[in-house]
Amino acid sequence: MKILIKAIGFIGDNLFATSIAKKLKYKHGDLCEIDILLSVIQPFELISMDPYIDNVYLEMPDKQYDIIFQLQPLNKNPTPCEQLQTQCGIENPTTEYKIYTNPHLDEYVKHCFKNKGERKLVAYLSNWKERSFLFTEEEYKRGIDVPNLGYGGKCRNISYIISELEKNKDLILIEVGKPNGTNQLETDIFTVSEYSLTASIIKNCDYFIGGEGGLCNLAAGVGTKTIITGDFTHQLYGWNGVLQKNKTNMVGPKFYFGEDKHIELDPYLTDEQVVQSILSIIL
Repeated sequence: MKILIKAIGFIGDNLFATSIAKKLKYKHGDLCEIDILLSVIQPFELISMDPYIDNVYLEMPDKQYDIIFQLQPLNKNPTPCEQLQTQCGIENPTTEYKIYTNPHLDEYVKHCFKNKGERKLVAYLSNWKERSFLFTEEEYKRGIDVPNLGYGGKCRNISYIISELEKNKDLILIEVGKPNGTNQLETDIFTVSEYSLTASIIKNCDYFIGGEGGLCNLAAGVGTKTIITGDFTHQLYGWNGVLQKNKTNMVGPKFYFGEDKHIELDPYLTDEQVVQSILSIIL
């Protein structure tokens, strides 16, 4: 049997889609061929490393399939992997997924970090600012939205947060990802290799910090602990969210893998409180 999964959406959605392959292999047997057609190019190499996926494509292949699963847009509840697996006929869907990295890059990055000593390696999101909002609980309740700036009319001062964290000599902070304003659909010949190297960097770190999004999901998928500020998803999808109002917002690694390794900070924290919370968790 040959099966094709046609992914949709952004990078994180493609990462979530990999969770389907293992389930289909168990359902139809190891001889079943599972291919995936990506909607973005960044995770091409990483997903090619997945032992449950036989072929990865960026364009529709000239092949005959017994089953083609065209994935559909996601809601915010239940979790993404559960929704996608259900779309593909999996009867007992689960929340987790695993991203396989290039072992040679893993070893190279490990070598680069060999002199870190006892210090903690912390990867932080380059475009954290555009994935943040700063508001009080009262401002959130009022729900007066300032376009692109949220209910508080401002983003977090990420430069301040990073500079304060960098003062701690027990941490090594490493910027990962693309800068603010980058469109992930604008790619070049280096895009895939850069993303694969980024995955290995994050995998070798003790923590990933930032906002919810593609790199956060990548970090969780490679097994790195995550700490994310909760304001971004709360502004968009919380109980008074500007895009959707959800009593339960099942977005973020803590919902996929549990809260032992993944923490979402209170969305109403000040920048100063975010710094102190991160330090108290890591140290």
